[in-house]
Amino acid sequence: MIYDTHNPEVINFLFQEAKPGVRILDVGCGTGKLGKLIKSKINCYIEGIEIDPEAAKIAQKGYDKIIEINLEELIAQKKLLGAIGKYDIIILGDILEHIRQPDELLRSCQDVLKDNGYLIASIPNIANWMIRIKLLFGIFNYSGGILDEGHVRFFTYKTARRLLQKNGYSIISVTNNNHTIPIKVLGRIWKRLFAFQFVFKCRRNIYDE
Repeated sequence: MIYDTHNPEVINFLFQEAKPGVRILDVGCGTGKLGKLIKSKINCYIEGIEIDPEAAKIAQKGYDKIIEINLEELIAQKKLLGAIGKYDIIILGDILEHIRQPDELLRSCQDVLKDNGYLIASIPNIANWMIRIKLLFGIFNYSGGILDEGHVRFFTYKTARRLLQKNGYSIISVTNNNHTIPIKVLGRIWKRLFAFQFVFKCRRNIYDE
């Protein structure tokens, strides 16, 4: 499946921190719509990682570099990610739910994120009110969105926070991404119930060695 979208909440977080000359890694960049938008607004260096050859070819037009690889392979070859360089911002846009070892990916990102850098991750909310109602009536069909057929992991607000924190990240800010304004407002009040998706802005923890 080719992904050709960008998340407005990811963009908001990104532009809060992005300065001219910033180095960005977009993991799972799809056709590169996000990177193209970033490039149009700020002078930066941006690399993308994408598994789909067709999407990677399209993204190549707007990115400084595209790495075409399966993320599971990238996780297995830890040296590959470590050899890419250091980044000010790493974007994991709807990625962690697609891989079997999200912990390993987050730890690999630690290796290439600058000490003062940011990780921005968007994660669907399996405890969303629509999913809860369907489950109440025994309905669980892969129908896209939160229940995308490519999802191999599912997260609630609590488990998404725990995933990031246990892998060395401090959560600076959290927002939600919803398709309508009323639900978006409700999502800010009751994240666990109304958020379609959580978007986390994190800093890596720095420990004294």
